[in-house]
Amino acid sequence: MSLHRRALLTGAVSAAAAGLLSGCGGKDLEDLLAQAATVPRKPARLTWWVSEIPARRGAVVADLIIRAFERRHPRIRVSKINALSTSDGNRSAIATQLAGGSPQPDVYLGDTTWPAQFGHSALALPVETLLPDDFWDAYPAALRSSSTYRGKVYAVPFFTDSTYLFYRKDLLAKHGLRVPRSWEELLHTSRTVQRAGDAEAGFLWQAAVTESLTANVTEFLADAGAAVLDGRGRAVLGGAAAERAFSLMAEFTARGVTPRTVATYQESDAQDAFVNGRGLFLRNWSYAWVNASTPGVSRVAGKVGAAPRPGFEGTGRSGVSCAGGWSNFVNPSSQELGAAMEFARFCASGEVQRLLAREAGVIPAMTSVLDGREARAAGDPTVLRAADLRLVARPVQTPYYPQVSKALYTPANAVVRGSLSPAAGVRAAREGLRTALEGKAL
Repeated sequence: MSLHRRALLTGAVSAAAAGLLSGCGGKDLEDLLAQAATVPRKPARLTWWVSEIPARRGAVVADLIIRAFERRHPRIRVSKINALSTSDGNRSAIATQLAGGSPQPDVYLGDTTWPAQFGHSALALPVETLLPDDFWDAYPAALRSSSTYRGKVYAVPFFTDSTYLFYRKDLLAKHGLRVPRSWEELLHTSRTVQRAGDAEAGFLWQAAVTESLTANVTEFLADAGAAVLDGRGRAVLGGAAAERAFSLMAEFTARGVTPRTVATYQESDAQDAFVNGRGLFLRNWSYAWVNASTPGVSRVAGKVGAAPRPGFEGTGRSGVSCAGGWSNFVNPSSQELGAAMEFARFCASGEVQRLLAREAGVIPAMTSVLDGREARAAGDPTVLRAADLRLVARPVQTPYYPQVSKALYTPANAVVRGSLSPAAGVRAAREGLRTALEGKAL
């Protein structure tokens, strides 16, 4: 089993490891699931690997959840392990730890892109038999799909995340301009405000050589109507639509609408520039609303609006958002499987989902909470408009997703920097995808 786990880190995972957990600590899958199905009556201690959850009112959201859980389960104590702040960093760190058979953390918060990788390499417990039959009725279909690998569910929903176009409503009003409905209009609007000296940057986004850029590329390709993989998981990226998406990324920097330093930007970099008043528009995940609109945190608080992303003229497609978010995974090597599974289920419950709507700057995973009293009281447009978005998934249905992501973000970054033409970038991405899908390192 340790061989299969280490393989995740090299990309040379054996197909025989898919969905199998037999051999973990000398226990087979049936034994592990039986343990996970029973909440312990004796005292237990859990560790939860969790990154900082954006807060609306300054509270530490993870601590609020832990206290609520411990009130319901006074014999179980939960302590936090502070995770890293980026998806790529977290994936590498937790995979390395779990590959050695560590019993901790018992539960870990992971990106919605992880289930295929972690399930294939036996780093997560399959949980579908540990959830009620009607469990998924309360959550978006896209979330169930991204949580499933080869018919097994490896992640329990916690919160989702979507992307929006954040904008300076004061600057648009000053110039008598509307929120752009197309990328072509956004380019024109940006240059108008920039030439007037009212904004240093027109459009801030993320184009560093990381997963951040893969999410952006996924959206731009969907805007243009270009596919990455077909229904059988084969690379089909190419053609005029794909080149239109790559050309837009190049045009942002070539025309000075986006600073060339965007090629080094991840989410926090773009957000920091926007909340410090350096940009007119920002593409970022929904949590950026809290940071951009909070006095004392943002220099532009009270001057910011949020809208679905625009699309290309003539396509009829707008409001595309990459489907994102974080779910809880259960470590199959945990010594407290029953308590760990109960905690993962609790985080998906209505009680915690309503807590997230009240206290956290994220989108609750439970659909009914999005138009509930707590969400309306928070007044967060990224929550209230979540149903308006067209969610698109990254090509995560392969255990080689890290290589697939790299095949997209590496040439895309070169296109943004101007060292590769859009057409050449598309060709390089297609060839990289084919190599990645064979499980070969890039």
